[in-house]
Formats: sequence, C-alpha cells, structure tokens
Amino acid sequence: MKTIVAVTAQNRKTIFEHAGKCRNFLIYTIKNNVIATKKLLELSKEETLHHFFHQEKDNNSTASSLFDIDILLTKGIGEGAIQKLAKQNVACYIIKETDPDTAINKLISGTLETVSPVSHNKSGHNCNSNTQHNHHSH
Repeated sequence: MKTIVAVTAQNRKTIFEHAGKCRNFLIYTIKNNVIATKKLLELSKEETLHHFFHQEKDNNSTASSLFDIDILLTKGIGEGAIQKLAKQNVACYIIKETDPDTAINKLISGTLETVSPVSHNKSGHNCNSNTQHNHHSH
C-alpha cells in the first residue's frame, strides 16, 4: 500500500507553522513502511490552501495538487481548514517536530506525537468558512 504525505516546509528545511500560507511542501511517498520518494512541491500564491479555501465555490482552483495526498503534517492549521481537507480525504496532523525527515520516520514507526487543534475561541486567526474575517495582515 502507498501513502502520500505532504509536510509544510516553507524554507524547504523545517516544518512550517502556517499550512494555509505555505507554498513549499515536501512530498513523501511511503510504500511498505519505507520512504520510496521525496520531492519538493512548489505552489504559487494562488495555489495555497488559504487562497483555495477562500475562492468562490464555482471557481476551479489549481490547489487540487495537494488533494492528491493522504496526510498533511504541519506545525499549525485552523480547524476550518482541517475540516475542508477532511472533505478531500486528507488527514491533517499538527505536530511539534521541526525536522521533516524525522517526522516522516516517526510517522512510519507510529511514534509521531500530534497536538490537538486550537479552539476558535483562543485563536484570532483560524479560518472558518462560516465566519467573516480579516486576518491577512499577519
């Protein structure tokens, strides 16, 4: 069985804390609990998850390249985005690990620790499709 995992890696070296604005992802293909391939996926600003999730419903976006993955590993993502990714059959995990290769190896071995998503009450910038917001300045 093959699993495709994307890791937010804006600087291409460490795991990034804002999945929605991330434009560089390390894509790992895991076969039989071994890393088969690792490649860099570079997105334009229009292809980011943040941009895609805020498009009008009838607008076809090219962010679907991220919907080919099975798992997204990141240091930060809003609950609304997690739910939208789930609708695309993408499991999302917020993790503390900073090294992408270490995170993947821990994922394979079953030792990767995840963090619960923050609640909307405590964070002022989580994206939620049901609310109006202006958080583009941070």
